[in-house]
Amino acid sequence: MSEVIKTEEVVEIKRTFNAPLETVYKAFTEVEAVSQWGCGHTYENINLDMDLRPGGVIHHRVKAKEDGSRWTFFGVYQEVETNGKLVYTFDWKTDWRASPAPSLVEIEFQGQGDRTEIQLSHSGVPGPGIPQTEKHWNEFLGVLDDLLNEGVIN
Repeated sequence: MSEVIKTEEVVEIKRTFNAPLETVYKAFTEVEAVSQWGCGHTYENINLDMDLRPGGVIHHRVKAKEDGSRWTFFGVYQEVETNGKLVYTFDWKTDWRASPAPSLVEIEFQGQGDRTEIQLSHSGVPGPGIPQTEKHWNEFLGVLDDLLNEGVIN
């Protein structure tokens, strides 16, 4: 008899931005800002709706630049602590498949004068999805870092 064991992994990223806490928090919570960095270099933004309150929904439609496939990312905010913490479920589907189950994103914000550190934890990701999840978060956060340094998001 064989036993299938499904393991879930966690992607954890700590990053410091050269911007004040309020600016970085706004970059994660305002549609205009997230629309600029939340697709990285991989996707084009189609539509983004964010109802920033516990029980509110985030719904983000994008198109892959490489092959034109469309992706929908959606979730429900569990915690919204202004300038402190965001927690939301994360689910996705594409033109051809859907995620096996929702995962959970937790972002903690810590002001350090003119700088802000975030600690991001994306848990409940199936093991095979870890490399892509980590790659995309680092890509997206890199774009955010560039926009903050250029003063595009302030």
